[in-house]
Amino acid sequence: MNALESCRGEYISGEDLAESLGVTRAAVWKAVSSLRKEGHKIIALQNKGYCLKSSFDSLTASGIASHLKAGTKVKDITCLIKTDSTNNFAKHLALGGGTHGTLIAADCQTAGRGRRGHSFESPAGKGLYMSLILRPDCDAEKFQMITIADAVAVCLAVEDLYPESRGNIGIKWVNDVLMRGKKICGILTEALTGFESGEIESVVTGIGINVYPCEFPESAGNAGSILEDDKATFTRNELCARIADYIMEFAENLDDPAIISEYRKRSVLTGHEVSFMKGEKKCYGHADGIDDTGGLLIRNESGETETLRSGEVFMIRDEEKE
Repeated sequence: MNALESCRGEYISGEDLAESLGVTRAAVWKAVSSLRKEGHKIIALQNKGYCLKSSFDSLTASGIASHLKAGTKVKDITCLIKTDSTNNFAKHLALGGGTHGTLIAADCQTAGRGRRGHSFESPAGKGLYMSLILRPDCDAEKFQMITIADAVAVCLAVEDLYPESRGNIGIKWVNDVLMRGKKICGILTEALTGFESGEIESVVTGIGINVYPCEFPESAGNAGSILEDDKATFTRNELCARIADYIMEFAENLDDPAIISEYRKRSVLTGHEVSFMKGEKKCYGHADGIDDTGGLLIRNESGETETLRSGEVFMIRDEEKE
């Protein structure tokens, strides 16, 4: 698969594939047949060889694996055509002993979830829905840093693969990634604790990204996509692998100041008037920045600074304070 991915859109002869892989022509044919069954669109022409269609963007385990960096900490990859939620699937694996770095990706979710019970629209073929099982050396106080690191990972991966996004992508505290002012990505991080110890034993971190444009329902709110048309210079397999590699790298050292620095650079709320709920009361303030542990610094109407650790915050544009 790596050989076909590296020459996507071009033909490679069966003889050259066999020679480079150190196998027989028959073994190459069997491997291609297996990849086709998995869903890869591979063309075979006499006297030309095999070609992975350049326009093909099916999400597959072998396709993701072919784009992971050497020495990656990503382990087992499960790729699903459809599931209710990759986080649900990952939590089931984690409870059964799923290892650090286990990756689940899906082409479609029937019950994608966001924070605070919000749904996440997950149409087939249009987005990337993925979850990772992490077993970091992390206490509850650092738990939010995983979501912070995920948001940075998404931004860096998109910028790497789609340079047009640079300067157009940002993070709305705490877990939304925006592009051109529209939400393209949501992140849901869930901790699994030991029954007796009460300590975090594993973390499932889920990421849903709108890659291709589609008709989002009104309930999706301010939803957008990375691409403005169906012409992509990268595949969802590449994007999944790049995000997973970044997350695994960050999970090794959540105290790295570079993570919060990258987050701050992309914070779309900093410097703006915002509204937020405190209990049943709607409050207003000025977003002054992000602290070293990922909290949002708010200067309230009394001029005092408070730090938000959770909740939803909205930028005030033309609305008047109630």
